Amino acid sequence: MRNMLCFTFRRMSLMVVILVLISTFAWPRQQAEAAAAPVKGFYVSGTNLMDATGSPFIMRGVNHAHTWYKNDLAAAIPAIAATGSNTVRIVLSNGSRWSQDTLSDVQAILALCDQYKLTVMLEVHDGTGSDHPSDLNAAVNYWISIKDALIGKEDRVIVNIANEWYGSWNTDTWSSGYQSAIPALRNAGIRNTLVVDAAGYGQYPNSIFTAGKTVFDSDPLKNTIFSIHMYEYSGGNAATVTSNIDNALAIGVPVIIGEFGDRHTSGDVDEDTIMSHSRQKGVGWLAWSWYGNGGGVEYLDLATGPDGTLTAWGSKVVNGVNGTLATSVLNKIYTTPGYQPVPDGGTTPTATPSPTASATPAPTTTPGPTMTPGPTATPTATAQPTAAPTGNLVVEYRAGDTHAADNQIKPYFNIKNNGSTAVNLSELRLRYYFTKEGTQSLNATIDWAQMGAERITPAFAAASGTNADTYLELSFTSSAGMIPAGGQTGDIQLRVHKSDWSNFNEANDYSFDPLKTAYASWDQVTLHQNGALVWGVVP
Repeated sequence: MRNMLCFTFRRMSLMVVILVLISTFAWPRQQAEAAAAPVKGFYVSGTNLMDATGSPFIMRGVNHAHTWYKNDLAAAIPAIAATGSNTVRIVLSNGSRWSQDTLSDVQAILALCDQYKLTVMLEVHDGTGSDHPSDLNAAVNYWISIKDALIGKEDRVIVNIANEWYGSWNTDTWSSGYQSAIPALRNAGIRNTLVVDAAGYGQYPNSIFTAGKTVFDSDPLKNTIFSIHMYEYSGGNAATVTSNIDNALAIGVPVIIGEFGDRHTSGDVDEDTIMSHSRQKGVGWLAWSWYGNGGGVEYLDLATGPDGTLTAWGSKVVNGVNGTLATSVLNKIYTTPGYQPVPDGGTTPTATPSPTASATPAPTTTPGPTMTPGPTATPTATAQPTAAPTGNLVVEYRAGDTHAADNQIKPYFNIKNNGSTAVNLSELRLRYYFTKEGTQSLNATIDWAQMGAERITPAFAAASGTNADTYLELSFTSSAGMIPAGGQTGDIQLRVHKSDWSNFNEANDYSFDPLKTAYASWDQVTLHQNGALVWGVVP
């Protein structure tokens, strides 16, 4: 019996050793296979970043210093979305220099940004300017520790590995550091698009020109892009800007301008060329930064607070000819009917029609006057032209919510004055036409407006015409002021719902256009000045 037990024990021990040896060799292979597995999300195609629908995605947006202003998120994100941005770059901390942003913190950030249809680029700020590989490794370890927030979000979340890691103006250690960092993230199962900042605090793009392809090739998914931070050294004049963008693209990999300002400590920045040449080349950009700058660079604030008014710098980024309102297009996962989010595991399901949203009220995250009108007013009689009138005032529209069958209507507006004289806003009435499907009372909320929601008054009235039985009219108080010659109102974000939160059918609404996900002139919204129709076609 004793000999039999010894034999049995020796045989079991041998089997354990064999299993350990098998797992030792098999696990790295399994990790490598997982790292190289395809996933439905952002991906690189030549010099283009593609979204999960196969459409080119060009970032337009801002940086938000969340880790220093953790309590302002609920105010800042809706305000950033209101600028027309399609992307927000979020500053995080791994805890080595500032208070750590935990897994649950990051999950909350991503949920709020998703609600406002903002693609998110996350970055770790603690290693800024460091030449030590240990600080880059700390960023890698942080991403691995919160990877549960990233996996399954590859179609809407991008990972900027470490903000401005490697402050020196040379390439070798920068290159070798990222050639180790990228495979480590992939082996941990993180398959999101990765972003690598240039050396020299992001201002030495020569590191990209000379070693970027080698760094890119270290990614088994070939899903890494590069970022230049354009301040006085890398963006000081038009020649420098165009050369740096063109030379970065020449390696055959996408590049973005991850940060830029209109000036910086040691000189001017040619922000106009940054924005215009990026538009010409299909390059994304993210302006620095929403608010809260200190240490002598307060002029880099885009807004006066988390949901404050735009500064002159912010107005250029938002309202300029190459700004977010003019050039930003949402990630098409948010505008493609039937799109299904990426499942955990990366398989691609067959698209099915979008489900109807439940008729429960959504939380309001920004203040705005809500108005529940009494009996429906009689609309003012208006001539019905067969073509849009021509004039100096133009209404731009975009669909804040592209789903035709849910419990909210969300039209966003911008009024432009192309004339040579200022226009008093209190003279204007803007009308949006729809079918209300039912007898319930209607409520309107100005979620956000650049001029201030309190300066806009919504009201409803009956309408008659093709695909319209109601219109929503926006009027403006005397405190709204003027639209200067060549100016615009900026974003006006509106939300309409029924008193019982039942669903609308927007598919048959005269003014609704789900294809307008970026601002464009739209003549199925009308504008009236002192009672006369000056823009649009009445249904």
